[in-house]
Amino acid sequence: MFIDLRVHSLNSKGVDSPARLLEEAASLGIRLGLCDGIAYDNALSGVEIKAESKRALIKALRTSWRNFDYVVVHGGEAKINRAATQDTRVDILAHPYLGRRDAGVDVVVARQAAQSGVAIEVDLQSIISAKGVARVRQLQKVHRILLLSRKYGFNIVVTSGAKSRYELRGMKEAEAILTSIGFTAKEAKRALEEVPREILEKKKLAKQEIARGVRLVED
Repeated sequence: MFIDLRVHSLNSKGVDSPARLLEEAASLGIRLGLCDGIAYDNALSGVEIKAESKRALIKALRTSWRNFDYVVVHGGEAKINRAATQDTRVDILAHPYLGRRDAGVDVVVARQAAQSGVAIEVDLQSIISAKGVARVRQLQKVHRILLLSRKYGFNIVVTSGAKSRYELRGMKEAEAILTSIGFTAKEAKRALEEVPREILEKKKLAKQEIARGVRLVED
């Protein structure tokens, strides 16, 4: 099952209601995470932090990371890409290539992401919506991230990046897109299903800690 962890409803950047998005996800056979910064009772809930500096990012993480099923950092700027991949409280660095001519992931970011367990996002919508030369450049960025992942061992997580129900993708369609741009079938499955599941499980365990390294255990 595709676990899509960066979808926005009308409560943040999107245009459809959470209920409509969840209904469409059910029809596609995928599991959805609503990245609206709202703790939903009936859906996986994420927050996307957009920070202007490392200090602002750290402050935002202190107040929000325990309140959600996963934490996403809005990437693009080099200083934010680097700061996000240094912090183990971050689960996903979203679109590190946003607004950039390069992939936004260099050797430093790649090594930090591998060490900190921060997954680097590839969003399908940025590939599908790009046209002409822009699509070629976008594919080059994604391919660069894939090569660095193979070399340094950080996780790639794939999302739809959807802001409406029409932008959601089923598992087979998502796999087909990824394998057509260079992912192996195994890499595609891991990025779509296994890595998101690991992120959710890691966060579930982390939220049980009352202090770093100290966890409450029920008898």
